[in-house]
Amino acid sequence: MSAPVLIGFAGVLVAAAATGVLAGRCVHQPRIYLILWTASTLSLAVALAAQSMGFASGFGLATFRAAQLPTQLFAPLWLAWGLVELVSGSEAARFGTRLAASALTVVGTVILATDPLTAPPAGKSWPSASAHFQPVSHYALDVVQVVAAVAVLASVALAAARARKDPLSRAELTGILPVGLAVLAAVALRLPWPDGSAYPLLSMLAAVLTWFGATRVQRSSGAEEVAAGGPDSVAAPAGPVGLAASAATSAGPGQPYGRILIFTLIEDRVADFDRLAEQTAEQVRTGEPGTLVYVIHLVPNAPLQRIFYEIYRDPVAFDSHESQPYMQRFEAERRSCVLATNVIELRLKYAKIAPLPNSQPASGAPLGLRPLPPPSPGVPWPDRPGSSPGRLPSPGRGYGGA
Repeated sequence: MSAPVLIGFAGVLVAAAATGVLAGRCVHQPRIYLILWTASTLSLAVALAAQSMGFASGFGLATFRAAQLPTQLFAPLWLAWGLVELVSGSEAARFGTRLAASALTVVGTVILATDPLTAPPAGKSWPSASAHFQPVSHYALDVVQVVAAVAVLASVALAAARARKDPLSRAELTGILPVGLAVLAAVALRLPWPDGSAYPLLSMLAAVLTWFGATRVQRSSGAEEVAAGGPDSVAAPAGPVGLAASAATSAGPGQPYGRILIFTLIEDRVADFDRLAEQTAEQVRTGEPGTLVYVIHLVPNAPLQRIFYEIYRDPVAFDSHESQPYMQRFEAERRSCVLATNVIELRLKYAKIAPLPNSQPASGAPLGLRPLPPPSPGVPWPDRPGSSPGRLPSPGRGYGGA
């Protein structure tokens, strides 16, 4: 069995594993960029399977198109599209990108799938696009790949500029750069390479880079455990809620679950975000008995930041919170106001909870006051060793952030 066949087969396994990991993330966080990157790794898995079959038994019309469309059209276009969705703070830019990328996907697919080809592919050597596609297909690929390259450069430049202004955004670059390199790796399959092994290697590299980049982006936005501290590090900011929590990827069944969201806002959209957040917090306050704490902190030394501190009765209550129509609307509408988002997942380890003297916020106080529900009889919250276990306060007592 030749080296290209073995590399192609290994690449199928790698790309399929990457697709599975990213699909699992999409289930928990159905972000557009994650969906696009998952579709990209899936298309690369299909391309690698076609490459392996072609190198093993000879390329035909089906294996040629299956090897070319995912690597030359779908992967570079969708990966770049996902970068714009992730990085852009402009709703107009995202909307324009969706229109352009969708149109290029449909038109490019029709052109490449129906191209009669200048000569049918044959043999076990790599059938290059330049030797088989008609000129109109080359023009379509030129447009798609130039658009993808421009989108990658713009996204990286915007992310780098954001990282200079906001240190919290620097970790995001470690995910954006690999995905940008994955686009280049896919485009490079259009070039003539002296060894046929280069083509499955580049396809597999694109899948690995996408996998790694998506993982880093999710980690920097808090979908995974806080990287710096490990499973026992304290990740909660100081505040009147008084919880010391350790970061973890998830809470067990029936255990309280929490998270911290740090939003860096666009300067001229602060008022819009605060108004939207206040409306959402009021609906959380009145309609979610499973939300134990929902606090929005202002940061005196960083007026463009808002810190959300959330504790839920259990993961089921959190899932219910996320599925509410007003939360989905908040997530969609806040995008035009937010420059960067960092999320830290929490698992309750120790807790000391004391109600504020006044449960209602004064004028100008932070948003998100959330009265807590009554405690379950005889069920204490864990507290620090050597102290009395804290219990949830009685109804009507709430917490606000400063």
